[in-house]
Amino acid sequence: MRRTVSAVIAVLGIVLGLVSSASAALAPGGTFIDDDGSFHEGDIEAIRSASITEGCDPVGDRYCPASPVTRAEMAAFLVRALGLSELKPPVPSFVDVPAGAWYSGFVERLVEQKITVGYGDGRFGPNDPVTRGAMAVFLVRALGEQPVTTFSGIFADVAAGAYYAGHVERIAQLEITLGCETDPLRYCPNGAVNRAEMASFLARAFDLPVEPVPARPGLDGLELGLATVASGFGQPVFVDAPVGDPRLFVVDQPGRIWIVENGARLNTPFLDIRSLVSFGGERGLLGLAFHPQYADNGRFYVNYTNTAGDTRVVEYRVSADPDVADPATARQVLAVDQPASNHNGGMLAFGPDGLLYVALGDGGGGGDSYGQGQRADTLLGTITKLNVDSGSTSLFAYGLRNPWRFSFDGLRVYIGDVGQGSWEEVDVLSTFDAGANLGWSVMEGAHCFGSSTCSTAGLVLPVAEYSHSGGACSVTGGYVYRGAAIPELVGHYLYGDFCAGWVRSFRYTGVASDGRTWGIRVAGLTSFGTDGFGEVYVTSTDGLVRKIVKG
Repeated sequence: MRRTVSAVIAVLGIVLGLVSSASAALAPGGTFIDDDGSFHEGDIEAIRSASITEGCDPVGDRYCPASPVTRAEMAAFLVRALGLSELKPPVPSFVDVPAGAWYSGFVERLVEQKITVGYGDGRFGPNDPVTRGAMAVFLVRALGEQPVTTFSGIFADVAAGAYYAGHVERIAQLEITLGCETDPLRYCPNGAVNRAEMASFLARAFDLPVEPVPARPGLDGLELGLATVASGFGQPVFVDAPVGDPRLFVVDQPGRIWIVENGARLNTPFLDIRSLVSFGGERGLLGLAFHPQYADNGRFYVNYTNTAGDTRVVEYRVSADPDVADPATARQVLAVDQPASNHNGGMLAFGPDGLLYVALGDGGGGGDSYGQGQRADTLLGTITKLNVDSGSTSLFAYGLRNPWRFSFDGLRVYIGDVGQGSWEEVDVLSTFDAGANLGWSVMEGAHCFGSSTCSTAGLVLPVAEYSHSGGACSVTGGYVYRGAAIPELVGHYLYGDFCAGWVRSFRYTGVASDGRTWGIRVAGLTSFGTDGFGEVYVTSTDGLVRKIVKG
């Protein structure tokens, strides 16, 4: 369990990166003048408020966010975060830590707390930069936690045999790390931790209240537009592509998947299963997910309602022609009976754990007609994890009404759950939040459903919600932008409303911040999707597929 910080500070002289200054002035945009607009600014303010840092210069108005954290600085950060004082024994523990050095007392306190043993050769390396791998070890020990012994390989670049592997796994479980900033599926263990990143690690590890973050300057003046990519579809409801694949795969609800290549739709569908699909209303071919090793094994998965109206998740493989799937390879991996024609969910996506996440609504009707919302022993009203090789399932989240679209961003899961008659919601979970209860039908959004009072104990409330005013009716969950064409938008989650047609975004920093409504409208906004390079697209009932671009 993470600990609360005691605001204890050891008053130092002029020390690089750890200066205490009673004369520090409050600069525009926050305490420090050199972190304005930084993703980590709220956490930098948080560790300053907790007296873990006072800046990086004698005046105290600069934080030096891009500077690497040295092991000496790491010692001081941790000792202060733990609410401990310096320890100055007569004989230093390390040959390279002089008794009179500004950092010696902090290093000695880490030794006493068994947080460090140095390099094993009598040295501590006070001036060496802290790698992200070493940082994980420091934090796990400082928190009194234990490294994970059953290694799941959550990050692709953390080898099971590495000394830091179990520690990295543990801080991921604690949501102290969400992977590299540029690639959430990697951890970058050999990279040096800079002071901005360290602020966020410390704020998360020690449960510091995140200070308000000002609007990111990079969005000022940014306008978004729509560029039509393809047309002529019957009812496009999703687009996707394998990572790095230049083609775009369009899911057409009547039962076909089309390929768009070089700006044109190919004449032959990639997959045609119209004879197997019941189409109409909320039924049809609803979801598509490519296996993480699709380039090698050619496996992909579709979610559809069969001719009886029941949900089927089926594996297919590509044929010798890369633009055509082989229908003879069909293998059913999940079957769920549907008691009504609506609330079928339909989204599929592979998580960073290699499992296929499947979204299912509460069975349909209205007001949780079938009593599935608060049941954790049924697949209806859940997002369920499926091992596509063994067929085993496990519960990820329940208490969902109709999670039409969800998406991953590293270890985070963003869920757009369609409301009843008043409120729409977006939820954010970690992939480690197994068994989370999102509240339906006790709650609709953050409001009691069918009652003036209700208990929220044990429920995960939405990070964003909106009412049905202004013509809104049904949330269309989207994606965190990770493309290259709109760098100002990176890290912002895009979502919309089916009826109102607007597109909104926010940046999640523990809370939904920097929210805004963009000046674009998509009538009948059925879905968001991404190509193989992280660019975001929208589909709509007018048969168009459009790309979100700079306006």
